Amino acid sequence: MVDETAQPSGLQATVVQAGAMVEVVVPAGRPALYWRDPSLIGQPNQLQLYGATIQFVVQWQSSAGGAITSSMLSATSAVIIGRYDTALRFRVSVQSPVQASAATLTVELSVKNVIAVNGSDLQPATRKLMLLTLSELKFLLLPASFDTRPHTSRSVALSTLLLFFVLNYH
Repeated sequence: MVDETAQPSGLQATVVQAGAMVEVVVPAGRPALYWRDPSLIGQPNQLQLYGATIQFVVQWQSSAGGAITSSMLSATSAVIIGRYDTALRFRVSVQSPVQASAATLTVELSVKNVIAVNGSDLQPATRKLMLLTLSELKFLLLPASFDTRPHTSRSVALSTLLLFFVLNYH
């Protein structure tokens, strides 16, 4: 588990369901947490991700009562960190109805979907900046926390995460 700068959060993920899922218990008031995809290690050139849509399934269990809603999931973001430690933050979209504490989320890796550059929403994203970032990609971070109340978050096991991405090129 990492924070939005890919620094360790101090929380440990646990492999469950015979290695098919990973989970983490998110304490109350914890800042945003992310799953870090390890399949990119040693493969920095990810230009083919430009314009792609990443699809992933998340599950959760709230220990404080109350439901995690579609709007709470949409308020999360994904982050890529690349060349010159440039960090691009992207909107997350909910693609399936929230049912039984699970949902399918997508992230479109396009300039129009960037909501912040290096933590600022004042600096506009450009195609050139995005291509430079993807040309030396260090981290792809997907949201792992969805609420400020305590909850358990689950996602596809990170060692197989890229196998579940749906890449739609525009």
